[in-house]
Amino acid sequence: MTKQQIPTSSHNRQYKMTVAGQLFKHLGLQMYSGAVPAISELISNAYDAMARNVWITIPTGGALTHNDVIVVRDDGHGMSYDECNSLYLSVGRDRRSHENEWTKEYNGLGSRKVQGRKGIGKLAGFGIANLIELRTIKNEHVSHFRMDYDQLTKSSKFTDTEGYKPDPFPDDGMSTAERPSTTITLSRLKIQRSINEGQFKKSIARRLLVIDENFSVHVNGTPVSRQEIPFQFRFPENVGAWETAELENGQQFQWWAGFCKDTIPDEEQRGFVVYVRRKLAQTPWLFDLSGGVWGQHGMQYLTGEIQAEFLDESVDLIATDRATVRWEDPIAAPLKEWGRKKIKELLEKWIDNRREAKTKSPKIKLFIEQAAKLPANERKIFKTVVNRICDIPQLDKDKAGRDIADDLVEFAFNAMTNRSFLDTIKRLNAASAVDVAHFEEVLSEWDIIEAVNTAHLVKGRVEIIQKFAQMIKGRVPEKPDMQNYVRDHPWLIDPKWTALVHEKSLDRLIMEKFGIEKTGQADGKRRVDFFCLGDKYKTVHIVETKRPRMTIGRTELDQLRDYVLFLKTKLQEEANEEHRRTTVRGLLIADDVRSEDHMHAEAHQNAGTFEIRSWNSLLTSTETLHEEFLNVVKTRAPADDPRMKSLSLDFFGERDAQNENQS
Repeated sequence: MTKQQIPTSSHNRQYKMTVAGQLFKHLGLQMYSGAVPAISELISNAYDAMARNVWITIPTGGALTHNDVIVVRDDGHGMSYDECNSLYLSVGRDRRSHENEWTKEYNGLGSRKVQGRKGIGKLAGFGIANLIELRTIKNEHVSHFRMDYDQLTKSSKFTDTEGYKPDPFPDDGMSTAERPSTTITLSRLKIQRSINEGQFKKSIARRLLVIDENFSVHVNGTPVSRQEIPFQFRFPENVGAWETAELENGQQFQWWAGFCKDTIPDEEQRGFVVYVRRKLAQTPWLFDLSGGVWGQHGMQYLTGEIQAEFLDESVDLIATDRATVRWEDPIAAPLKEWGRKKIKELLEKWIDNRREAKTKSPKIKLFIEQAAKLPANERKIFKTVVNRICDIPQLDKDKAGRDIADDLVEFAFNAMTNRSFLDTIKRLNAASAVDVAHFEEVLSEWDIIEAVNTAHLVKGRVEIIQKFAQMIKGRVPEKPDMQNYVRDHPWLIDPKWTALVHEKSLDRLIMEKFGIEKTGQADGKRRVDFFCLGDKYKTVHIVETKRPRMTIGRTELDQLRDYVLFLKTKLQEEANEEHRRTTVRGLLIADDVRSEDHMHAEAHQNAGTFEIRSWNSLLTSTETLHEEFLNVVKTRAPADDPRMKSLSLDFFGERDAQNENQS
């Protein structure tokens, strides 16, 4: 054996474990990096200290600065000097192994089941601040000191003899008449993001089930409350109710779940929170279940809570950050599997319940009633389509607030009637001489279907007309509002203009000729106040719009005259004969012409250069025409036909009644 291989005496060697300062970075900054998790731990400590109240003062509504402070004060039993040293400053001390799992009765409160276990929650403040100041009162004496994160973490190690020595304040050890309490002040903050007070309170409430009549938490003077958000469906049904379940291994727990009518915008509110000892042990999650046949979309509506005490009885299954459970452990795994199955079951119930709720929508009920009069085969098809539509979770409301499912069911119903129209054609084509006697019946149905489809068109146009009337009454700007509206719906000017299209190339010809820039007026340049409509073969209309109730004169009249004369000459010179236009007319939409320019206006109109019409004359003529058209359509279908009745076609009667009431 060589000299290097000769063992030394065991009495000459000593092993020692030291704690590196870097460990505190992991236990503080990395484990509790956020105002909500950090302050929740301080609230939990106050609960274990038998506090009735916790008061939190925190800057909200704006970005935090290095000079801001957060204060957490409670009215618990406080700590003595010895307790500060042996209990509070002892990192990693398992309170439950040294003391009873239940607190002692205090100040009229019954004993509480201790929430703390790992002995590191006191470091949570370091997740959001560099300085933790603790001032605690017990037995009429003050214990007051400060811990510095930079000092704590710069040392490579702390030995049993050295340790870290917090800095005491001048009043440390002094007598006081103050009642027992503990105040923790966090300063030199590490967080900068603005804190929304309402959201902060909701998140705190989400983490703690202990908030009740015996334990209150106040944020900036207002209490935090655990109030359920409104649900469309809840399991069990009653608000605040819990259901007890049992796993195959005999472990029991409580749970509830709820689906909102609309998607839950805050992701922290989605999924199940798992509590142990009425304190968050697992942040909201969906038991690692995602998408697939069960529909990821449905999970955006789901929230719930679980109380599972068995996760923290014989073995501690809660991760150090109090945000996750070690679900791979044999004790926790059955609950995870239960959760996956329960979510699938709940999503199936949710789909069924939503389908039933949607089919009770007044509009869908109406179409279902109308479909009852359809032939049996079509009625069956329509019912299947309605169920399929109502099954789709994504069909909520559009940006205008309209229910998409309602619109799709209406579309499906109209499609069914159109299919009947095609069947009518097929029956006519296949008819034999023997069936001639039935032609009257077939053609009658044809007329009804055609009337229904036409009525749908008129109904849509009436909504546009009503909007047009509101714009005129509100005197909205002619550019771009009134101008764009008329350009996009040219039939408001003349029903024969339905097929005309906006010809931007003709707009550009006029703009280039007259030096018009398509910009605002701040730089002195003119803005486009006209548009060209044409059929690309024969006729072009140049439409110029002025604001409702605006008075025009010779300048505006001559301007449109110049546009018309130029474009007429330009198009007649077109080399391609197919593109030549034989007719170019102008239309000036304005409400009044200055009295001294009336003769000038009449001269242009008499010459056929352009026409002048007021906004109200456009409105009156299009209303009258569509009202007459609608009356003709009504005569082509029986008054009691469900397809016509569903359209609520008395638009203009309702308008007249409103006008009478206003007058």
